[in-house]
Amino acid sequence: MMMVDTEVRQSPIHGLGVFLKEPVKAGTLLWRFDPRVDRVYAEDEIAALPPHMQEYLRIYSTWHEPTGLYVLCGDNGRYVNHSETPNSISAAPCFGDDHAAVDLPAGTEMTSDYRLICDRVRQDGMEFTLPSALTGGGVFPGLPAGSRINGGAHHQPR
Repeated sequence: MMMVDTEVRQSPIHGLGVFLKEPVKAGTLLWRFDPRVDRVYAEDEIAALPPHMQEYLRIYSTWHEPTGLYVLCGDNGRYVNHSETPNSISAAPCFGDDHAAVDLPAGTEMTSDYRLICDRVRQDGMEFTLPSALTGGGVFPGLPAGSRINGGAHHQPR
């Protein structure tokens, strides 16, 4: 659950991103898993869903290897984009707290290092298969369905 006030809007990094509506100081708690808002899914739960929902959950959730669970942020947290130089620090994959790495002014896009928050990214690297809805006439027109890009179609891990 986001612990600071944010909004989702177009991102210069990728698609949609999470932007701070207020300044935060370095060390401020930005996100924390909260089962009242965030949801976990086992692989068999996802497999029982229609294909379009399976694809959605695998894009917008993060994989936690030790528990065998996908974690879906129930709020704007699912739109945090990847950065090699993130402005947040994650204590652990999926269930760890995220804190501001530096002072961040209002309007700053929040970023995270997906390799620290998602075991799948750590295992498989930073290449993602684009959902069919984003290719063809969608966000990436001209790319065939199943195209792969580097850096993170909001997998989004988180």
